[in-house]
Amino acid sequence: MCMKLKVFLFLMLAAVTASSYAQEGGIRGKVVSRNGRAALSDVEVTIESLGLTARTNRDGEFLFENLPAGDYTVQFSTPEFEDLEVMVRVSDEFVRDLKSVVIVPTGMFSTVDGAVFAESDDDAVSDMQALPGKLSSSKDLFSNIASYRFSEMRFNVRGLDAQYSDIMLNGIRFNDAMTGYGPWSLWSGLNDATRNQENVTGLEMMDYGIGGIGGMTNINARASQMRKGFRVSVSNANQLYRFRAMVSYASGQLDNGWSYAFSFGTRQGGNGYVDGIYYNAYSYFASAEKLFGDNHRLGLTIMASPTERGAQQASTDEAYALFGNNYYNPNVGYQAGKLRNSRVRDMHEPIVMLTYTWDMSERTRLNAATSLRFGKNGYSALTWNGGPDPRGDYYRYLPSYAFGQVIPGETSDQTIYFDTQKALERAMAWTGMLDFDDFYSKNKYIDTELKNIPGLEELAGKQYRSNYILEERHTDQIDYNFAASVQHEMRNDMRILGGVNLRANRTWYYDEIKDLMGGDYWYDIDKFAERDMSSTLAAQNDLDYYEATGHARIAREGDKFSYNYRAHLFEGNAWALYSWRTGGFSMSVAGELGYSSMYREGLWRKGLFPNNSKGDSKTLDYLTYTAKGNFGYKFSRAHSLEANVAVMQQAPKFATAFVSPRTRNTTTPGLKAEKIFGVDLTYNLNLPYVKARVSGYYTTFEDQSKVISFYDDTRSSFTNFAMSGIDKRHYGLELGLSVPVWNGLSVVGALSWGDYTYTSNPDFVQTVDNVDKIVLRDKVSWDGYHVESTPQLALNVGLDYRGPQNWFASVNFNYYDDLYLSMNPMYRTAKAIEYYTNILSSSTSTTEQQVSALRSIKTIRAQERFDGVYTLSASVGKNWYIRRDYMLGFSLEVKNILNNQDIHTGGYEQMRMNRVRASNGETRYSRFDSKYFYMLGTNYYLNVYFRF
Repeated sequence: MCMKLKVFLFLMLAAVTASSYAQEGGIRGKVVSRNGRAALSDVEVTIESLGLTARTNRDGEFLFENLPAGDYTVQFSTPEFEDLEVMVRVSDEFVRDLKSVVIVPTGMFSTVDGAVFAESDDDAVSDMQALPGKLSSSKDLFSNIASYRFSEMRFNVRGLDAQYSDIMLNGIRFNDAMTGYGPWSLWSGLNDATRNQENVTGLEMMDYGIGGIGGMTNINARASQMRKGFRVSVSNANQLYRFRAMVSYASGQLDNGWSYAFSFGTRQGGNGYVDGIYYNAYSYFASAEKLFGDNHRLGLTIMASPTERGAQQASTDEAYALFGNNYYNPNVGYQAGKLRNSRVRDMHEPIVMLTYTWDMSERTRLNAATSLRFGKNGYSALTWNGGPDPRGDYYRYLPSYAFGQVIPGETSDQTIYFDTQKALERAMAWTGMLDFDDFYSKNKYIDTELKNIPGLEELAGKQYRSNYILEERHTDQIDYNFAASVQHEMRNDMRILGGVNLRANRTWYYDEIKDLMGGDYWYDIDKFAERDMSSTLAAQNDLDYYEATGHARIAREGDKFSYNYRAHLFEGNAWALYSWRTGGFSMSVAGELGYSSMYREGLWRKGLFPNNSKGDSKTLDYLTYTAKGNFGYKFSRAHSLEANVAVMQQAPKFATAFVSPRTRNTTTPGLKAEKIFGVDLTYNLNLPYVKARVSGYYTTFEDQSKVISFYDDTRSSFTNFAMSGIDKRHYGLELGLSVPVWNGLSVVGALSWGDYTYTSNPDFVQTVDNVDKIVLRDKVSWDGYHVESTPQLALNVGLDYRGPQNWFASVNFNYYDDLYLSMNPMYRTAKAIEYYTNILSSSTSTTEQQVSALRSIKTIRAQERFDGVYTLSASVGKNWYIRRDYMLGFSLEVKNILNNQDIHTGGYEQMRMNRVRASNGETRYSRFDSKYFYMLGTNYYLNVYFRF
């Protein structure tokens, strides 16, 4: 190993110190389409200040030689593509290689919004799982297809969650500090301002950092990067919203060095299928940039997307059948005859950013950026003080509950008859809707018992105590970031890059009264502790307030209640990258070393945990690192190979680091840093008559952690499942293909096949919020089960047409298979099957009993796999150029043309379990029905735009 290291270092030293002959100054590069990275011939490349013009050859290549040193604006122009301007600095010593210059087709659909799938979420499953893993288009042939055409199934490239893809804005990584997920909602609706993107896939790296394992996207949202002129667009759709309008303007760089840009938009209306899904959203963007002298550029950008949207919740097939379709939403009901949604996301999180660029020399550039994110992010939900869950799909309201009470051999025929009648009556009376009018009626309640509490006598006689309210759960962030990097161009096609990143985040978690629904106040106590504990102190959510006033908090609309704490996070890292290219060989090696720390700050002292809830928790510190290598060899213009390898250690996220952060400072048992190893190999084919990319990949994850919180019927309390030591393995193949057929018609296709499985049996700990101890410690038998929530087989075959007079169209067939349901870990513990294993181990059990027990174990532990499905979609569009100064265009996309409304796009096993006391006194468990999301029927998106 030591000898290999010495040889490697010697070769690197030889490469860096190798002499080279001076070349004449110049610019070269290759122009490719953003759609599939196809080389574009006959593109006009102009340096207007020198009066020079060149055209790309059949491989998309161009070259300017013998240029004097200086800064130049290089313009790229060709019909059916957006014009592009690039600032290039040239020295008199070498030819500046721009590598791939990516230009965007004017008819390219930009309908993918950060709002995609964000309307589907549930308490038991993270809201973020509904977000697509990749929303941006890519220069990569396969990724470009997967980004758009597989998004209808919430497809994750290589099975990776969105937290493994780095999303950067002006060089700063903006993935959520608490969860790691993509930040698309922060700028959704600002498509014009954020359309200028750079992408790399998989384990590749870019100039702003070395990234993770899921690729990187950097959005250049600066005034100088937006296309000069006005752009107005209007859209109509039936999937996310009904109406969208945007207006944008960019000045381009003016003679005085200034450039400025703005963009405004709105999205309004409801979903065409699901009740209560709606958008009331706006977006704004403003940016100004100034060039000082020839070397310094300073910019200011402000942007935000204030949004109010109604959310959907998954439900059971029984509820869908009773409702009459697969788009039942248990969050909604009627109030005074008007539909109302109890689950509403209300957010406004502005971003303020400063960017600075310093061209230190012809070969060296410094980039720096700093940003501040702040504002509010609230999510409403129905809560109640007493009584059963009022949502329509609560299992006790469904006919199956009555049928489920029938236990053959243990009940009489008369009991079976009456239970059957009760089930039929429920089916006929069931509406599934929340009854807001009833909530208002029941909230006209005067609690006379409060007259015995000093200070509350007046409430007991004159004011109404709400039993049902809408709460708003806040995650309000102050997120500060700083990033700086230096790029140095060396001779012999060598480059050195390096940088630092710093992040400080404080996220404030609290609950707030949004609507008392006719009442005057909410009496803020822990209802489970009040029920289970004899101590009044234990029932207090804010013990200090109780001790100061003698009573629990009287919360009114806008007041905080229930929980109140902050999460603190600090992260920093330094990275370096070296790249070298000689002949057909290219390589990049990089490393990153970082530090991450986090802690919880409790603002209230919980009555159940008076000594472990208020104040700072212990600080969790982690060393993080990444090492990467990218290697490529180009055999010819048509054939090339790329190989990548990465080794990483990442800190756990705050969302999984604490067992129950709403109540106490206890950290997840067994919490460790996550280890990742990944390799991939890619073959690229680039011939005039066929272009293809084939990749194989292998990735392992170790020591992941996960916390799931929910109401547990078996313990009649809010409970927490904390898992640690989760290991996974992902491997598979990717294929992207484009074959020109005839006169602008091409056959395109993509194939993603993967095998994503759990490879360990994680440690499992259960706690409940009204007991300060672990109530269950076990292993989860997950080894060999499949990773959930994304198809492991996805296939696309399509026809793309780009014809004369700027017409463009496509037809796509998609097939999906091997999609697995998210699992309840409790079902795979020894406790869940204890009753049946006792039967198997008992010497008195009959063969029939043992066979039945084995069947029951298999049923409880089975993981549901959805059947293979296919969809058909099509699109069409056209642009009209008016005197070459104006452009009018439209695009129409229609998905799920076959209107198949029975396609599962995801779902989860309910966390709750049925508990039945058997005749011998033992407890046996069974599963609740799973909950599902279904693909919308035929839906469309029409966009009309005008540019001048």
